[in-house]
Amino acid sequence: MNILITAGGTSEKIDNVRSITNHSTGRLGKTIGEAFLAQGHLVTYVTTPQAVRPSSDSNLRLVEIETTNELESALLDEFKHQTFDSIIHSMAVSDFTTEATLSEDDFIEKLAAKLTTDDSLSDLANLTEELYHSLDEISKSIQQEKKIPSKTDRLLLFLKKNPKIIAMLKQEQPHTILVGFKLLVGVSTEELIQVGQSILVKNSCDFVLANDLEEIRGNQHKGILIDSDGQTETAQTKNEIAQLIVKKVEEKWRNQ
Repeated sequence: MNILITAGGTSEKIDNVRSITNHSTGRLGKTIGEAFLAQGHLVTYVTTPQAVRPSSDSNLRLVEIETTNELESALLDEFKHQTFDSIIHSMAVSDFTTEATLSEDDFIEKLAAKLTTDDSLSDLANLTEELYHSLDEISKSIQQEKKIPSKTDRLLLFLKKNPKIIAMLKQEQPHTILVGFKLLVGVSTEELIQVGQSILVKNSCDFVLANDLEEIRGNQHKGILIDSDGQTETAQTKNEIAQLIVKKVEEKWRNQ
């Protein structure tokens, strides 16, 4: 089988030395990648600079990205050149990216200058509309500094939504066996399964691995694999999760 795995966590730049990221190490993705490689499958492994990665293997090809936009571009490029029997999308993708950064003083000055030029702003509806319009304009300010000065007491970050990578995977590779992942924190098993099923249906996944951050510590990593029929299987470690995913993907591929 030809497998694509995404793993690690994307980062979104604030300036040339700062970024917003998450705590994903890529350890689960690494374990899944090594499990597929052990079965002789070809693995294209898309990951980030800080994440761990599978041991070197003749069937392993690494693709390194950093931001969500880079991830989207890399995947679209891969899809132009090959078809994947399965995509394991375990990467923690940032929901938002930085649109602009402003010091408190710059923000107040820009907003005040904008609002004092219009006499109609005594009306609440007009004021509200103008505030939204002003924020939109300010958020599009071009970032001039390669490193934001640290002298400001407050730094305002304007964030905008990133594209949902998982939503486009089946669109681009309609026959792939898609495994999605959902991480929640401190929820019941019932809620974990319910949310996992909603992700599966929304993104046309074949399987979703739902897990709770509070159930991940040391060698323990409880995960619930949900299939398109609503059936579930539970694993207790990263290795068990990896073996379960490989088994289920291979079975589905053979039965197609």
